[in-house]
Amino acid sequence: MASAPTRPVVFMDINIGETPAGRLKMELFSDIVPKTAENFRQLCTGEHRVNSRPQGYKGATFHRLV
Repeated sequence: MASAPTRPVVFMDINIGETPAGRLKMELFSDIVPKTAENFRQLCTGEHRVNSRPQGYKGATFHRLV
């Protein structure tokens, strides 16, 4: 029996104001949507670069989590 592929996992530490509110743990479906999963992973880790400057979600504000 073949083993299931190991999917990458990324984390986001969430603050409400300056108060830590918890950690989001997200499994990426890289076996189904490999490009999308890799792009999102790089944005979460800060590896994605534009003109040698890191791009990502660090310090970003979001309105709602569904």
